[in-house]
Amino acid sequence: MIAIVAAVPSETALLRRSLSPCEVRRCGHRELFLGVLYGRKIALLHSGIGKTNAASAVTALLETLRPGAMMVIGSGGAYPGSSLEIGDLALATEEMFADEGVATPDGFRDFSDLGFPLLSDENFQLQSRFSADRQLLNDARPVFEQVAAAAGKKLVAGTLVTVSTCSGSEQSGREMALRTGGLCENMEGAAIAQVCSLYGVPFLELRGISNRMENRDLAGWDLPAAAAIAQQAVSAFLRAPSAPRDTA
Repeated sequence: MIAIVAAVPSETALLRRSLSPCEVRRCGHRELFLGVLYGRKIALLHSGIGKTNAASAVTALLETLRPGAMMVIGSGGAYPGSSLEIGDLALATEEMFADEGVATPDGFRDFSDLGFPLLSDENFQLQSRFSADRQLLNDARPVFEQVAAAAGKKLVAGTLVTVSTCSGSEQSGREMALRTGGLCENMEGAAIAQVCSLYGVPFLELRGISNRMENRDLAGWDLPAAAAIAQQAVSAFLRAPSAPRDTA
């Protein structure tokens, strides 16, 4: 089984139309869609927006099911200098928490700089960055690149940045890009990646670019285009022989 998580239903509408047969169950306080998509068993969940929603939703899911892979899809805002434009795809080689830490007179310091992890026990330590699964990246990237090229767009792989407060101006976007080295920002990815790390579930994240991090102007955004190309890319991957096989 492959789990697919997005923040809101508009980011999975195309996938759900093809999810057949489909059973809807309760998962915590959310609806969990179980079905078959292109011959693969799928569990699809909408987390809600933000880190808390994302972490609680995926925890409930992984306490109920144990998928062979977790795929996060949705939209993201591209940082200046990333080369990403609206409708392009951003693939996470890693996810990071951008605002878990301390703002000091000498600049922002994350938990790694502060010398202690976000969470630890005798078996692991979790810091602020989480790598995507290497095998999933290698298998999915060529498929995603083909989908982007066919649409006249491009795929860029790198660090995706999770925030609680989005960058609403070109200056704040440039500052965040400089500090993190990230391509684009979102509000859920690192929280989901952390929970996947705790449960030992391979993680992959793909986001369509809905806007650039400039002075906020919703007239220039295209959320439907971002959601559509991300779903098209995931659909193509699920049809590919390299996609994960059912394990649960």
